Amino acid sequence: MKSRLIVAILGIPILIYILLSGGLLLLLFANVIIGIALYEFFNMMEKSGKRPLKKLGMGLGLLIPNFTYLHMKGHPFGELLPLIISVGVMLLIISRVFENSSEEASRDIGGTLLGVMYISFLFSHIIAMSFLPQGNLWILTAQLMVWVCDSSAYFVGLSTGRKFFKRGLSEISPKKSIEGTIGGIFFTVLTLVIIRYFLYLKDSTLPFAGVVAIGVFVSVTAQIGDLGESLFKRDFKIKDSGNLLGGHGGILDRFDSMIFVVPTMFYLLKILFV
Repeated sequence: MKSRLIVAILGIPILIYILLSGGLLLLLFANVIIGIALYEFFNMMEKSGKRPLKKLGMGLGLLIPNFTYLHMKGHPFGELLPLIISVGVMLLIISRVFENSSEEASRDIGGTLLGVMYISFLFSHIIAMSFLPQGNLWILTAQLMVWVCDSSAYFVGLSTGRKFFKRGLSEISPKKSIEGTIGGIFFTVLTLVIIRYFLYLKDSTLPFAGVVAIGVFVSVTAQIGDLGESLFKRDFKIKDSGNLLGGHGGILDRFDSMIFVVPTMFYLLKILFV
């Protein structure tokens, strides 16, 4: 409990500052999160007896946010991102061909690509999102909504879970309840309503229907992102992705929801022309 409190007190202000700053600081942050989360994911794979192509996977994964940044800045090298991904996929296969071993090749190559696309490709949308109008404010909003969703789902589930719906939400995470999920959605939408109409997004042109839509989608995808990581941990038979953050677990444990939320909010904002 003490380590969790220390991490929260020190980490939250720093995280908020980074998200609001954007630019190269946000790019550095994205690289750190992606690099550590990929390391944790591949490490979990190895502990479960699989053989991810760790070096190639991490190399490809770290190229994606940087070339995304170049693309959003309009740099010619940014147009090379599809080429980078294509070459990376081919190199993963070529490396196993030169090992001259077909044993579990599809499992190991597929698992490596899964880690890259799941962690790096999805989370790299945080870079693209920062280039939208009020992008850094929307990134901060996404993080606040994830925190509210996580906390409210937990406390609503703790107080009313299984009282109205006897079955749980998912066998992947048996402690989660349908009541908690509904509570998470309600308070996430409420949070965005308050931010949009009373706080720092008052100048936004986002209509009320858009506020509700984003709130619902963000809450649902945040909870699915959490379940998604739980799915992998159950498959790998691992409790936490790491112990870097003490009682909070690993980096992937803390950012599993944001990995899903960032691309979701990015494309919703693009559709709604905010």
